[in-house]
Amino acid sequence: MKFLLMLAIAALVMLAIRTYAFTIYTVSDAALSPDLDINNRVLVNKLSRKNFVKGSLMVFRSDADYIGRVTSLPGDTIEIGGERYVLPNTCGCRDCKCVEGNCYIVDMGKRKSVVRYHDIIGKAYRIFPIPF
Repeated sequence: MKFLLMLAIAALVMLAIRTYAFTIYTVSDAALSPDLDINNRVLVNKLSRKNFVKGSLMVFRSDADYIGRVTSLPGDTIEIGGERYVLPNTCGCRDCKCVEGNCYIVDMGKRKSVVRYHDIIGKAYRIFPIPF
């Protein structure tokens, strides 16, 4: 009985850690090659959703979960079609009451995306390729 109780507690602790703190994602395409290839594993720290630097890997949610490399930080000036824009330090969306409303430009290989703070899942770290 003690064994089953300890097994159940261990399973609940593992589930809580994977849900709220750390999880592992599998890269589904080779858009960030040569750094990340298909089926590479990345460890995502869900507790680390700020203090990104250029070149950091980020997992974020849009219509699905994506991974990308941060190319521009809040406050950076970017140029799109000959026009200059400054990335805001606040989110600016109507639904959000974020205190940390930073926006980032993330390179996803073939395209770039603007990612708001509340769409960030966490900072990603490449583990190593494990073929399954």
